[in-house]
Amino acid sequence: MNGQPLRFDLLGLYKGVFLMSDRTTGTVWAHLDGAASQGPLAGERLSFIPMPLMKWSAWREAYPNTTVLDWDTPYQSWYSEEKASMSDPNNSEFGDSRLPFDELVVGVEANGVHEGFPISELTAAGGVVNTEVGGVPVVVVYDANTGTGIAFKRTIGGEVLSFVTAGTQLLILVDEQTSSSWTKTGQAITGTHAGDTLEFTPSFISMWYGWSAYHPETSLYAN
Repeated sequence: MNGQPLRFDLLGLYKGVFLMSDRTTGTVWAHLDGAASQGPLAGERLSFIPMPLMKWSAWREAYPNTTVLDWDTPYQSWYSEEKASMSDPNNSEFGDSRLPFDELVVGVEANGVHEGFPISELTAAGGVVNTEVGGVPVVVVYDANTGTGIAFKRTIGGEVLSFVTAGTQLLILVDEQTSSSWTKTGQAITGTHAGDTLEFTPSFISMWYGWSAYHPETSLYAN
């Protein structure tokens, strides 16, 4: 932040969503949007970088030389498969009732507007939805094979693109304007736009209770 690296610790929970504090200033930050709510840096916000949720097998195939957290640590029990797949019924008191509390959505933010895209809706749409959030043309992508959900602005060089899937086992997108092929991480690999990259729109997979509790004004996508 402002050129200074920060180190964070878990502080506690707010409506079932965890808060962090940095060791340098003691400022309180929310992990869902990186916004500082209390302390010397209140009002600041950390930048988003794309970190799509995906299955380990898919990540390892894409990045075979990756490093991974050593299993043999004092925190081993925090990373068990059982705990990673658990949903806490107590969290049902948070958020709203438009969806079951533990239903997964791809939460998207653009121009200060928030919208949740249920995984079920994205799957029914074939994994790709062209829409607008906050007046910004975006494409929301979900790959059921890897569990990856992410969104990008779909404007390149002033042209708004519309995307469909290429119908292959791997989720490859094709824009209807130039027939360029794009990966689910936003890179064009063939066609007129080869070498171009779609701009990431703040987005990630979240349980509905956390997304709707932290963003009570959120809209909910329905096809």
